[in-house]
Amino acid sequence: MPFTLSRGGNNIPAEVQRWQYFLLRRGVSQVGRIDADFGAKTEEATRIFQLQQQLAPNGKVNAATLEAARQQGYTVLADGYYAERAGAGWPARPDGLGSPGSDWRNTRFSCFRFVQKQNAYRDRPERIVIRGSCDGRIADWTTANIIDFPSSAFSHADGYRGYFRIHRNAKEALEELLHQWRSLDLLHLVISFAGAFDPRYIYGENPGNGAQPERRSAETGKLSNHAFGSAFDINTTWNWISEVPAFCGRKGSVRELVASANAAGFYWGGHFGGNRIDGMHFELAR
Repeated sequence: MPFTLSRGGNNIPAEVQRWQYFLLRRGVSQVGRIDADFGAKTEEATRIFQLQQQLAPNGKVNAATLEAARQQGYTVLADGYYAERAGAGWPARPDGLGSPGSDWRNTRFSCFRFVQKQNAYRDRPERIVIRGSCDGRIADWTTANIIDFPSSAFSHADGYRGYFRIHRNAKEALEELLHQWRSLDLLHLVISFAGAFDPRYIYGENPGNGAQPERRSAETGKLSNHAFGSAFDINTTWNWISEVPAFCGRKGSVRELVASANAAGFYWGGHFGGNRIDGMHFELAR
């Protein structure tokens, strides 16, 4: 039996997200935000869809409503879908793909020079200020390499402003990733966006609170991939760093996105080891 939904019912949160995303894509704006809660707005939006399909407007996603939606491209999952993907061990860590090393990043995205101001003048302890390229040919590394890549893929997500701020050499891979997520009907899983390019060390790394001398990005492996514009974060609230990422089917889970991300060359922070686990994080690694 397919996953039915109703106000006050025993709903799978991710399936509510799927339904809300489907309604938004059809222009039923009455559904409001994608929040995994089948509340009054989602119930009303469901009635609108039912009336459009000449179905009894009871506000419940029953078998007849699911079938009408399926004919319009809605994905109806098999009964055991979430049971087969339960627990912290799914998805498995991919073979032949891992977090990129410093040499790879500095070769693919080019080395830059950077400094740190006194901690009182940073918005976070890990913040750096990027200057020019290491070879001295480029005075402003950021202007030369970081672009605003417009995309409508995350237009439904909280915090998204219509574009990704990324390294120009990451654009092709990101385009492929978004194409895969769209074609696999997985974009309902993205409910918030927390940015991409972010010049800083990795979380918790800070060489000192005083002003730090100029360094080269090739001299340290402690810079975040965000500093190169080759990573982005989504669904942060449900996937805080050092915490077990939300399980498949739960609100904010990104686990179903991982396999296709790996295929596009992105590594998931949920596969980091120890207390560095970072379920919100996707970084270009190939």
